[in-house]
This record gives sequence, C-alpha cells and structure tokens, in this order.
Amino acid sequence: MRLIITFFVLLGSLSLSAQSFSGNLMSESTNEVLSYGNVDIFQGDKLVASVLTDKFGNFNVALDTGSYQCVINYADHLPITKDIRVERDEVADFNMAIDPTKPVAPKLLDSEMMITESISAKSIESVAVRSSRGGSRFGRKKSKAPVFHSLGYSSTSVASAYDSGGKVGSGKEISRGGALTAGEINDYSKWKMWQDLSDSELKSFADGWKIAPKGRYTLELRSQSGLPLADAVVELVANRSKVIYSARTDNTGKAELWYTTTGEEVVRSGLSMKINYRGQKKELKKVTPFDEGVNHLMMTVECSEINNVDIAFVVDATGSMGDELNYLKEEMNEIIFKSKQISSTLNFHFANVFYRDEGTEEYLTRTMDFSRILSESVQFINNQRAGGGGDYEEAVEVALDAAINDLNWNEEARTRIIFLILDAPPHNNEANQQKLNELMRKAAEKGIRIVPVGASGINKSTEYLMRTMAIATNGTYTFLTDHSGIGNSHIEPSTDEYEVETFNDILVRIVKSYTYMPDCEQNIPDLDLNYPDSLVSSVPFIDSLDTADTNPRDSINVNNPDERPEVKWSYYPNPTNGIINVKADTDINELFITDLTGKLLQSIKKLEKDQVYRIDLSSYTTGIYLIRYLHEEKWITGKVVLQRY
Repeated sequence: MRLIITFFVLLGSLSLSAQSFSGNLMSESTNEVLSYGNVDIFQGDKLVASVLTDKFGNFNVALDTGSYQCVINYADHLPITKDIRVERDEVADFNMAIDPTKPVAPKLLDSEMMITESISAKSIESVAVRSSRGGSRFGRKKSKAPVFHSLGYSSTSVASAYDSGGKVGSGKEISRGGALTAGEINDYSKWKMWQDLSDSELKSFADGWKIAPKGRYTLELRSQSGLPLADAVVELVANRSKVIYSARTDNTGKAELWYTTTGEEVVRSGLSMKINYRGQKKELKKVTPFDEGVNHLMMTVECSEINNVDIAFVVDATGSMGDELNYLKEEMNEIIFKSKQISSTLNFHFANVFYRDEGTEEYLTRTMDFSRILSESVQFINNQRAGGGGDYEEAVEVALDAAINDLNWNEEARTRIIFLILDAPPHNNEANQQKLNELMRKAAEKGIRIVPVGASGINKSTEYLMRTMAIATNGTYTFLTDHSGIGNSHIEPSTDEYEVETFNDILVRIVKSYTYMPDCEQNIPDLDLNYPDSLVSSVPFIDSLDTADTNPRDSINVNNPDERPEVKWSYYPNPTNGIINVKADTDINELFITDLTGKLLQSIKKLEKDQVYRIDLSSYTTGIYLIRYLHEEKWITGKVVLQRY
C-alpha cells in the first residue's frame, strides 16, 4: 500500500517562465510541514498551473508577470485562497487550520510501520534478466544499487541498507520508498514474440480464460499541423454498421482496436473505421491490419489542449498481500510527484479501489472516487490494511467493475490509467470469463489503459490474463521481482529478457510516456530521457532485445563495458519536421522506427555502410521517436524529435 502513496508524490512542475512564486506549507495547529499539498494557480476561472508541495512542504511554480489567485488544499484542513501579483520571484508561506468538521485521521502505530530489516542480503546484480524460456545470446548486465529517497511519511530509520556495492549493509539510514524492484514487458514492443508465445507456451491459458485478443488494427490520428489528437472515439466496424470494437486515441494520437478478444477466426473483409473527435466525424472505408501497417488520418481542427489525467489504483488488500502491501503504499507518493514534473498545467485526479473476496467479513470493495487533492488519496491509502481472503482467487472482476463503471472518470482526458496491483487471479468460471471480457472492452471504449502489477504469488495463468488485459486496453504489464529481497518469491515472466528497475522508476516512466504531449506551439516537454540525439557515437547505447523486438529500454553494461562495439553513426536534422538522414560506418540489416513506448511504426532493411538514407516521418504526429538497429547482437538507439515549425 505504501507503493501507492509514493506514486502520488511524483507530480511537480516545469516551466520556462521568467519568475516564480514559491513558499512553504505548514499545519497551524501542529506546526508540522504539510507534504504533497495541492497548490493551484488561477487566472479568472482558468487553472494555469498546479503543483504539489514536496516532502518538506515547499513549493515553487514558474509564472509570467501578472495577477493570479492561489488556492491551496490539504486533507482535513480548511482551504486557503490568496490573490497574488507576480512581478519578480515572489515568496509566501502558508499556515493551514484544521477543519473542525472533519474527523481526525488515525496515526499508524509503530507495529504497523514498514519494517525493512527483513531485506535480505541481495544485490541487484542483473539489469537484463533472462527468463526461463531458454538461453539468450545477450550477456548479463550489472546495475548500480537502487537509489533510496526519503519520501515516506515516517522518519523511522532502519538498521540495514544497500552499501555502495549494491549489497545490504548495516548502520545506514534509508527510507522505505524505492525499495521494491520490478520489470516491465510491453508486448506491443515485442509483438512477434507475444504472437509466438500466445500460440505456444501460453496457449493453454488462453483456452482456459477464453480471452485472446486477435486481429489488431492501429490508427494514428493527427491535426492538419501534425499534432496528435487525443481522446477521439474510434470504432472498428464490420459491413459499415456493426461495431466490433471501440477505443480512444491516446496521448500520441494512436488507438488500438481488435477484431476479437475471445480468439475467434479473424475476417478482414468488409471492415472500416469510424472516428469522432469532439463532434467532427470521419470514416476510413478501407483499413489495414497492423501486420501490413499503421492507418493514418488527418483532421482539420482547432488546437485545444486536454490536460485532465485520471489515475486509479485498484489494489488487492487480502491477507496474502501483507508481505508487500505496506511497501507498495510507500512507493506511490513519489511516483505521482515525479510524474507531475512533466508540466504544471496537467490536472491530475486520483481514485482508489481496494478489494478482497466474496464472503470476506469486513468488506468486498472499499472505494474513494476521483479527487484532485492528493493528500486525501494518501490518507485513504494509509488507512488500508491487508486482511481476509482465504482461498487463492479473489474478487478481481468486482473491483475492476467498480473502477471502470462506478468511478467518475472525466468525460474528456488525455490519459486514463488503472494500476491493477494483485497477487492472485479472479475466480475462473464461465460467468467471470464473460465479465472480464466485457470489462476489458468497456475500459478500451472509455480510453482507460490497464497497467497490471503482478506481486508475489501470481502464477502463469494470472500472468497471461494480466498481459491480455494490458494488450486489449493499450496498456503494459509490470511485475515485482525477487531482487529487492522483499516479500515472497515472484515467478519469472515468459519473455527473453527484461530489465530490473526500481518500481518507482518504472511507474514514473509509464506515467510520463502516457501523458506527455506537444502543446499548440509544437513545444515538447523535456522528459529527461537517457537517449542520445543527433550525435556521432563511438560508444553507443545498448539494450537487450532480439531482432524482432523494439522495446526502447536500453541497458548500460554488457559483461565488460570496455568491450562494447564501436560504431560511428549520425542522424540529422534533429529536431526534424519530417525528413531525417541516417548514416553509419557499418551495414545495418534492419532499422526500426518506434514511438516512445516502443511500438513499432516502420522498418527499413539493408542499409549499406557510409551511405546516407533518407527516412520520411512526416506522416506521424509531433512527438518523440526512437531509431534503433542491431549491431553485433547489441541494440543501438537514438532519440528523434518530430516537430513542425
């Protein structure tokens, strides 16, 4: 559960304005700093900036010269409204009074605090991990010890900590956040592998759940100026009338649609797409399946930025989650805080659904609807405890139904995400199979991306179900690993390799990649990506994927870092308004173009060394793209910014 709270903290702000408004937030009655409070800046009725206070109660928001209204909110405290005039760097501190109408939130007992002495003496020795599927031609990699951040609610220290070599030492203080380790499998980036797995190793689970998305169709929707159009309704239609699947475009303007989610034979004839963007309707009468390419459509519209971001946490709170639930709560604060650093203009809303199982004596689901006030979500999460359950399966479908159909999702949003955190599957029966299929389709229809988080205890059947939920809703699959030494053992996923990261880092990266968008002036936020751009590299960035895959996560060390292949290559201009030139001093068998999440968009085969190749990106939306190729069994990746002027 602490994992959820840390996620909220990741939300700060960035701006290029010339001056700032900063200050500190404290509780008037207790004289304690108020961490993660909401500071909103308005001009008239328009929200122009929204930031959170940090763990010390400090905030800073960049603003242009002008008059504003500052509104501050914190759980169980009376809101503060103050008119401000910004002409230089302005400073103001605030003391918030307790709301006498609100009950006092219970404080955690020492016995309920997370204890980290149980972290075993393990080091995170492998960033790229081979799965049990078999050998890989890529070398093993070592990583640095994870970085721990003091972002928890308690200042309680622990006796053990990672030393500089990545092992657990003693006598050092660490906070609870950042302790969990995890991996990600984005099956959209390893698409050929997923198709092979679902027809072989995982096929029995597809038959068991009666859930198998097939017949993929992808649409990329852009404006006349090349900007991605988010939250458009896209329908895959048979014979011009029957809606087969409905989805919404994401922050990159792409929608993923499926001919079937139950594994029937795919019929490609007579299909079309209907698109509705803010009341303007278009139709693609002839559509192309993904294995033949991406469908593109341009619409002439006025630019209008959508800044709502809805994030819901759906969490298994049964007794079996007790080994990891407190750590999970701790992580969430930091994740949200860092994620919001993309832009102070994003309007984040948070909701929570905690669930147990049918027949549980205390509750089946416990829900908090969407709120902009982060501290209210933090308080709700902190009050949850693991308990109940009994048999292996839990009421996953009941919780998803409550999240998808009962929460008040914004009618218009650039991003909607459900983080589904669980260690057990739903009960597998005919009624639940049908219900889960309906819930996946309803989530896609509403534009809700499901990102499962597999904790200790899940089996292969659950892994398959979670990955199909992610695929059907344009999401990705994440899972906790044994590398932290926290909790019970975790199964190895079915894949070739994956990269071990802190759980914080993975969720921050996912939220950033799901929310970033260029503004109407074609400005793209700085996402602090670890990729080169427009350079000639003799010591290239390397990652750990086979030739069929396009995942952008690059690792940094392979066996001996001094034995990296030396390649000189360049790609220019960068940023580009459509055309990019690529030249390398080695033959390239196949060059891949992907979006930031790793989705393959196009490939160019047989590039000869020392030749300049002209690649046209002009049909894609404004944004960040990756160019990748394999050299001596190592992936080399660069970042390209597509930006119209």
